[in-house]
Amino acid sequence: MRSRATTTMLAAALLCVAACSNDGVVSKGDIVESDVPKDATPLVIDHAETFKAYERDGYRIIDLRAPLVSWGGAAQGDDRTARIVLVPRTQEPPPLTGDLADAVVVRTPVERIAVNYGFLEAISTALGIEDRLVAVGGVKNYNDDIRERARSGELAQVGYGWHSPPNIDPLIASEPDVFLMVMGDLGHAEHYERIKDLGLPVVPIFFEAELTYMGPVDYVRLIGMMAGKEDEADEFVTMVADNVAALKALVADRPRRKVLSSWYGGSGRWMVTVRNADGAFLRDAGGINVLAEPDDVRIDDFVRVGTEVLLDKGRDIDCWIIRDTHSVAFNDTSVLQHFKAWREGCLFAGDGMSKPEADAFDVYERGLIRPDLILGDMVRMLHPDVRDEPFVYYRPDTQTVRP
Repeated sequence: MRSRATTTMLAAALLCVAACSNDGVVSKGDIVESDVPKDATPLVIDHAETFKAYERDGYRIIDLRAPLVSWGGAAQGDDRTARIVLVPRTQEPPPLTGDLADAVVVRTPVERIAVNYGFLEAISTALGIEDRLVAVGGVKNYNDDIRERARSGELAQVGYGWHSPPNIDPLIASEPDVFLMVMGDLGHAEHYERIKDLGLPVVPIFFEAELTYMGPVDYVRLIGMMAGKEDEADEFVTMVADNVAALKALVADRPRRKVLSSWYGGSGRWMVTVRNADGAFLRDAGGINVLAEPDDVRIDDFVRVGTEVLLDKGRDIDCWIIRDTHSVAFNDTSVLQHFKAWREGCLFAGDGMSKPEADAFDVYERGLIRPDLILGDMVRMLHPDVRDEPFVYYRPDTQTVRP
């Protein structure tokens, strides 16, 4: 799920490797033929739309592309692109000319990895390479071991991508083989260029621009390619995809139920999920999002609406995700009493697997590569008769006043 504190993560423009479809949505089918690496064999990437992989002459070429979407808003400027070349340490790098001009070379397998987002820490843990981390964003880690290593100084702290550009001095001092970089603002792009100019291989991570919740899971494959863990990555992605397919099949023939996902921002304003990956969870769990809007990769997943809109559109919703990890409870019963979900007690909060003392939330780490766990929560929310497993990230709300 998209963190409220983050925006789509992007890097400076390098090469244009794809085109937008007519509706502005980046699609795997919209590749400009002249930009596909010559004589390269495409590799299968099942879900991600923000990167493609090719093999040529014993090395890999990774092309990344995504728009920069401001938090709660629309894309800023043109799509951002990057070309990365993964070259085995046993092989001489190809000349950086022709279609590899200005590409970033990463020697594989990488042994020292710097990251600036918890999502990437979760991938390292899933692949069993967390011991290769040499730098992380900070100490807001859900993983206790990684958090303690950061607190002790064993891991450099370079700053989280949603807050600020990376702190270059500790990053360089950590001597990583690669820096996996997410950025929360277009202004961070200049730091991307500075890091490249210093000779450190840096790879932009565009996972938040994925339209589907399975898209970020394929980043496990991307990092698996870098780390020599491709088999483990493929097994992980297949496991998640199989679990998602089973959950979707479970609810395929069940009556659909009306649902709303929002969190209160104060002053009578609500942040409501309406589209893209976050909206797909509600739909695939057998829900009808009463405020749904068409998917669009160039617009954020949520919109701000007033309480009067919720009253107009959501009075008869069956279930309501009424809080997230940061928001406070809305307890104005003069308003809540008009909602069926409140009267019947189907209120949920996305605050599971949290460690408030560390300001750490696993839904923004492991949750991003385990959408099957999130979808399972949604299924159990909407279909009480299948609640045979505990809730993980989304669970019955305990803070909102009940009737």
